[in-house]
Amino acid sequence: MDTIEAKKNLEIYKRNVELLENYNHLFSSYSFKTECERQLKSLKERIQVIEDAFAKEAKRNKKAAVCGMW
Repeated sequence: MDTIEAKKNLEIYKRNVELLENYNHLFSSYSFKTECERQLKSLKERIQVIEDAFAKEAKRNKKAAVCGMW
């Protein structure tokens, strides 16, 4: 996994989620609202995938460090 690129993407995705959640849909059409909801769901799934990948990599690195000590 390219950690630097993943961190950049994670920041962008989180910023976009924040913008979508704070957007005022008062005068928006139904189709626009549903598209925003769909995009929000997609971004949250992408964030979860990246965070899970970071967690797995951290576990793997920790395990390798412990095994390397013996």
